[in-house]
Amino acid sequence: MKLKTILILCFLLFLVGLSAQQPITVSGTVTEGATGDPAIGVTVLVKGTTNGTVTGIGGDYTLSNVPANATLMFSYIGMLTVEESVNGRSVINISMLEDVQALDEVVVIGYGTARKRDLTGSIVSVSAGEIADRPSANPLASLQGKVAGVQIVNTGRAGQDPEIRIRGTNSINGYKPLYIVDGLFSDNISHINPSDVESMEILKDPSSLAIFGVRGANGVIIISTKKAKAGQTIVNLNTSFGFKEIYDRIDLTNAAQFKELYDEQRNNQGAQPYNYSYWGADTDWQDEMFQSGFITNNNISITGSGDRSRFYMGLGYTSEEGSIQTEKFSKITVNLSSEYNVTDFLKFGFQVNGAKNKTPDAKGVGSIVRAAPIAPTF
Repeated sequence: MKLKTILILCFLLFLVGLSAQQPITVSGTVTEGATGDPAIGVTVLVKGTTNGTVTGIGGDYTLSNVPANATLMFSYIGMLTVEESVNGRSVINISMLEDVQALDEVVVIGYGTARKRDLTGSIVSVSAGEIADRPSANPLASLQGKVAGVQIVNTGRAGQDPEIRIRGTNSINGYKPLYIVDGLFSDNISHINPSDVESMEILKDPSSLAIFGVRGANGVIIISTKKAKAGQTIVNLNTSFGFKEIYDRIDLTNAAQFKELYDEQRNNQGAQPYNYSYWGADTDWQDEMFQSGFITNNNISITGSGDRSRFYMGLGYTSEEGSIQTEKFSKITVNLSSEYNVTDFLKFGFQVNGAKNKTPDAKGVGSIVRAAPIAPTF
């Protein structure tokens, strides 16, 4: 009798576990928490899988093959993602709230600042944290691949500014955008240390460029540099280094192949065979010209703030060896700013940005492509 009872209990537990594993169909409605209106286009996904759907025009959804113990994820741009456990339910209604932090983020525009929720133009904001993991000699190089529609091409030469196109090539007179650094117009930002950049705003469409007129025809990049923050005294030191190498080299002939081709040419021209007595070298001129370049960035910043005064100083040193031997670029930058609040409506301050560059001589590589491999290096 006791054995029969145990078997029945085990069988019932097995049935319960089996039913819990059976997939079910879940449906429901997703609404906006602030207005109660249907949320259209919300992604409904079974967590950890690719099984999902999208809410319709009435905010309704139906999702099949959902495990009874699964978790559903509801996500939409500008809304906080919601995770809801199914727990065997077949009807799940969700109310989603706005992601206030993302919508209230302040963006610098041509005539001041605005919240992202109030912007209708094409403006992209890049914070210091997004470019901190890409140390470079020029702030523009750190934007490569981060902004849609912005083309940035690094030539690889030590210290050379990258080419940037925000709105394509709109004129035969050039494609360089307009730079605005802390409210001042500039044609070049190579003197700015990327570690001193607080944020960068890229203005791309005509409505956001209207205030700048013709000068903003190729786009505008607004840069805000770091300044001291109230109640903070911070000393920050960081350094990074790396190497660069040319891997995709031109496939050139070696000495034996060169002699074979040159002899064939002279034979076709009816000339006598060439005497290679003094040309017995086998030189790879690309090995002789190129090198593994060493790059290092070193920065130190000091910020201090009191009840009425703020102070920021940033120093940077960048050294970059080119891919061509003897090419070396070095730069020392300084960013100094200070503010003093006399009253609540009156303050004095100054800001200085400067740089000292040692640029390398530009060298071409066309000569090594045409050089004969049978010629010795010296």
